[in-house]
Amino acid sequence: MSRSHDVTAPALSVEGVSASYGPLQVLFDASLRVEQGEMVALLGPNGVGKSTLLRVIGGLLPATGGTIHLFGRDVTTASPRDRVETGLCQVVGQATFPSLTVHENLEMHGYTAADRAWHREAVDASLGVFPRLGARRDQLASTLSGGERQMLALAKAVVQDPRILVVDEFSLGLAPVVVGGLIELVRRLNERGAAVLLVEQSVNVALSLVDRAYLMEKGSIIAEEHAETLRHDPERLRALMLGGHAS
Repeated sequence: MSRSHDVTAPALSVEGVSASYGPLQVLFDASLRVEQGEMVALLGPNGVGKSTLLRVIGGLLPATGGTIHLFGRDVTTASPRDRVETGLCQVVGQATFPSLTVHENLEMHGYTAADRAWHREAVDASLGVFPRLGARRDQLASTLSGGERQMLALAKAVVQDPRILVVDEFSLGLAPVVVGGLIELVRRLNERGAAVLLVEQSVNVALSLVDRAYLMEKGSIIAEEHAETLRHDPERLRALMLGGHAS
């Protein structure tokens, strides 16, 4: 798959997706969209299916119903590699190459970057945002702490120059000063044209970044709201986060 795409289509369109782990159904008719250049959050308590939906979007878990499109391309049955080549970049957990150095990890993840000048700049920029990584650039990833590995996983996404960035819990375990730097990094990627889908436990962090938010409960999307609306109506946000259908 190439990176050519329909400039009028959403970056990501999930329509009526269902998914199961064996006999246990965990997603029920879930639908959301992220327009090109838009930032969107997926919110909800732990255990409601947010990470499972990201696995389906990335091709790591097959959908048992519904469709997934990236930039107008139907990728419902496409491999994870094909989705990456279409411009999808997912940051989930602390995935790194343990036998490579910090710098080598970043270099490895630049192979999908269409803009080689951006690749070189992004390696330095990501190390600049995470000074602890910069100080350990020649250190093996296997010797990093859990927090440092998470920083590295996030830094790799910057180097890939994604068209759509999907991040699961990007502030988890990071100090506020690092989260602040990461927010600026995500904004910079968005300014370059990347769409963003963010799953984040810190509602304040998520709503400070995104344009819209979807609320999830028991494997289903229960509401779609403008971020500004939720920022100014904490009671509605609280009700939705607790699984209620606030009026």
